[in-house]
Amino acid sequence: MLESLRDNQKLTLLVISLANFMSFLDISIVNVSLPTMAKYFGVTTNDILWTILIYIIVLGSFLIVFGKLAQQKGFKKVFLTGFVIFIVGSSLSGISTQFHELILFRLVQAFGAAMFSAITAAMVLEYLPENKRGRNLGIVTTIGSLGLALGPLLGGFITEYINFHWIFFINIPIGIIGIILGHATLHETRKHPGSLDLVGVTMFFIAQSTLIFALNKGLDYGWTSAIILGSFICSIIFWVLFVLQESRAGEPLINLNYLKMREIALASSANILSNMPFAGAVVLLPFYFEVVKGMSTSHSGLMLTLMPIAIFIVGPLAGTISDKIAPNRVTLMGAVIGVIGCVVLSTFNPSSSFLYIAIGLLILGASVAAFNPPNTKFILSESPSKYRGIASGLVNTSNMLGNGFGTGILGTVAAMVVYNTVGPSTSDKLSPVLVSQGLHNAFLVGAVAMGIALILIAMTKYTQPEK
Repeated sequence: MLESLRDNQKLTLLVISLANFMSFLDISIVNVSLPTMAKYFGVTTNDILWTILIYIIVLGSFLIVFGKLAQQKGFKKVFLTGFVIFIVGSSLSGISTQFHELILFRLVQAFGAAMFSAITAAMVLEYLPENKRGRNLGIVTTIGSLGLALGPLLGGFITEYINFHWIFFINIPIGIIGIILGHATLHETRKHPGSLDLVGVTMFFIAQSTLIFALNKGLDYGWTSAIILGSFICSIIFWVLFVLQESRAGEPLINLNYLKMREIALASSANILSNMPFAGAVVLLPFYFEVVKGMSTSHSGLMLTLMPIAIFIVGPLAGTISDKIAPNRVTLMGAVIGVIGCVVLSTFNPSSSFLYIAIGLLILGASVAAFNPPNTKFILSESPSKYRGIASGLVNTSNMLGNGFGTGILGTVAAMVVYNTVGPSTSDKLSPVLVSQGLHNAFLVGAVAMGIALILIAMTKYTQPEK
């Protein structure tokens, strides 16, 4: 019976989208449950943040690794194995009674998520029709963004009306569906025999994980603290060692000639910059809604859903348009919209109307949707077929870096307004004026980042290489 579903296009698109959704959902679904979890495990606020950080570090550090492994072992095998590990990690996270157990099992969960999410974009090119690549990438990318944006709402509901354990258990039935559909619909891809550069993998993990740690914890520890500066220095050293290793390895993790391809380098750099404003908005806007506009936490969350609504509407549309015209042109339009969105958000103040705020959020959400799907299609289309697994991992890795830079840089710019005025920022020192000024400065920086992304995309040329 299941054999009749093999290569069914709609179900294939569904299982790929489901994988992308689950991967990003589990980044943010635990956010609102952190105080409850800290109380349950008897740990501090800083300690409980590791439930998020360990997931982000593992996910961001192994995407390219599993993209490479999928090319060697086959997409289907890596994809389904990832789902199995993800379910095991989720189950064990849900029954954890000790904090160290939770961190260990979140690591396992993230390891599985990295396996299947690393290749979702490449799977669209491998399994679905060429003439609908943009549309399908738009759908997959949109569903992933929705997972990230809807995580806090879903997590809050589960924690309030059931209990926080179910933010992990909810993955089990969804993961089982993913395994069944994946096994039934997917055929195994052509394998590219080779070995895995374990030395390069280790260096890449250290370089990437220390960078992600520093970007995410810089505000907490202070950007000039020994642990943050040490992390940045460690990251730089291991990036240099990684490049040296890859330049002389017989079977490198990443062929440096691929990264030197002009269009790949430009589009990937633009991808990092374009994700910064959205990540900054998710972190900073709740302060604006609650401190400046006096909203409750639940109403603040509802306001934030305007961005994923825009993503849901515009994402597939942008992808479809990129099937008709060069995808980098659509990406360029997304960058222009992003600059406008950042400028609008930078003008939010205590007297801003809810209509004006809603328009700003919709514009920023639309920019994410108009930028990411066509840019993903552009990067994968410009990549020779033997690099598509790595290209897919590279896209998701650059998204993660963009989120890290956005949270760290825009968050710091906003916090500096408070620090320079009243000293170290505590909640009782936040005023509507200070928060508005911090938001203004942060999104001007976001506009600059998006403007640079616009320039980089304008420099690209859509010249699909020979396969």
